[in-house]
Amino acid sequence: MKAKKVLLVGNFGVGKTSLIRRFVLNEFSEDYISTIGVRVSKKVVEFQNETIKLMIWDVAGTSGNEKIPKAYFLGSHAAMFVFDLSRAETYLKIQENLNMVKNLSKLKEVTVVGNKKDLLSNNELEEVLKKIDVDIDLVTSAKEGENVEDAFMKLTSQTLK
Repeated sequence: MKAKKVLLVGNFGVGKTSLIRRFVLNEFSEDYISTIGVRVSKKVVEFQNETIKLMIWDVAGTSGNEKIPKAYFLGSHAAMFVFDLSRAETYLKIQENLNMVKNLSKLKEVTVVGNKKDLLSNNELEEVLKKIDVDIDLVTSAKEGENVEDAFMKLTSQTLK
């Protein structure tokens, strides 16, 4: 079995922990508990006839100005940048944030996920997506479980590149 370190990064309150809970435990909680530092979860997945143990690092969110410790990025095989579709401040500087993640992690690609789709109407979602100047891999809802598995499978596929 291969073990792969993957990171979830993004501003505070975008739903990183909720995405992980939905993927690992198939649970969702409305309670907001801020992650301090980093929390590591594990899940074994089958992908392309391989068994892979994902070591999922839930990196504490930032408000954009403070820097994430470089040590968190060492040895990572893939990263997911999560933003909140309902909060513009989490995606207005998305390119800058992605560059920082790529620089710290030395990864060429980062999976980009817009979370909290359940808080927007289809029209609102279309308007938000027009404002974002990077390619978004998936739009998810940790609350409803929508595209969560797909987001982590995309992340898993990146660990094998």
